[in-house]
Amino acid sequence: MTTYNNNNKVSLAESLFRKHLSYFTNPEMNREEYAKIFTEDVVQEFPFAPAPYAKTVSGNEAITEYIRNVIKGASDWAFTNFNFFPTSDPNMVFVEFEGSAKVIATGKLYQQIYVGRISIRGEQIENYREYWNPTSIFEAFV
Repeated sequence: MTTYNNNNKVSLAESLFRKHLSYFTNPEMNREEYAKIFTEDVVQEFPFAPAPYAKTVSGNEAITEYIRNVIKGASDWAFTNFNFFPTSDPNMVFVEFEGSAKVIATGKLYQQIYVGRISIRGEQIENYREYWNPTSIFEAFV
C-alpha cells in the first residue's frame, strides 16, 4: 500500500485532474484509459448547472459518455491558470482554473472560471464537484 502525505495527494489530484481535462483537448483519447481516472462509483456534481444540463453524473461509464457529449458541443478547449489547494482532509483538494472553447452550434466563445473539489480514493478520483457561472453557459451556448 502506498502512503501519501498531503503534498503527494495534491500532486496525485493534480495529475488525475489534468488527465481528466486532457480528454477535452484530445478527444481521441482512449475511453477506457479515461475511465481509469475514476473509481467505478465516482460521482461528478455540477450544483449550478441549469436545465437541461445534469447536476449529477454517477459511475465512470456515465461520466465518460457525459464528457464525450460535452466535448462534441465545443472545440478548441483550453484550460489555464491552475491553482491547487490542499485541505485538512488528505484525500480532498480544491482547484481554481479557467477554461474556454468555441461553441459549435453558435460560433460563440465560451469562457469560464471554475472552482472544483476533488476527492480521491486510492489513486483515483471518487468525487468531483465543479462550480461555475451558469450565465456563461447561456451567453455562449444559446
